[in-house]
Amino acid sequence: MMTLFSNSVLLRGFLGRNAEAPPLQGITKDAFAVLLLATVSGRWDLGNNEWIPRTDWHRIICPGPFFCGMVRGMRRGDYLEVEGELRALEQDRGVVVAGERFSVKHSTYAVHAVRIQPLDRPEALVDYGDSDDNTEVQP
Repeated sequence: MMTLFSNSVLLRGFLGRNAEAPPLQGITKDAFAVLLLATVSGRWDLGNNEWIPRTDWHRIICPGPFFCGMVRGMRRGDYLEVEGELRALEQDRGVVVAGERFSVKHSTYAVHAVRIQPLDRPEALVDYGDSDDNTEVQP
């Protein structure tokens, strides 16, 4: 059976900074933690024969006491898989033009987590080009 609407995001990447979670005594039912997750993709430039990488940063909102406790010890560089919903937050911002102030709507997007899975760090394969064998290096 097909559902009429779907809003799901699956991200796998590395934390760009330590998890932002409230202190233990500050965790309420409305508390939330924030993660900043980096994903990397890119494209091959055929003209220059080189890989052009692209890093995207995703703000992950982790709602509720369960997630606040779960992500508390997560640190920059941790490898995670996050499943959630993409949500837009519209905010009013003041803009000054020619000395006159105007209110402008500004949208920001975040993923609201429904599942977070810590993953084992992948091994990086590095080819130094000096010999025929590849050397595995832990990142």
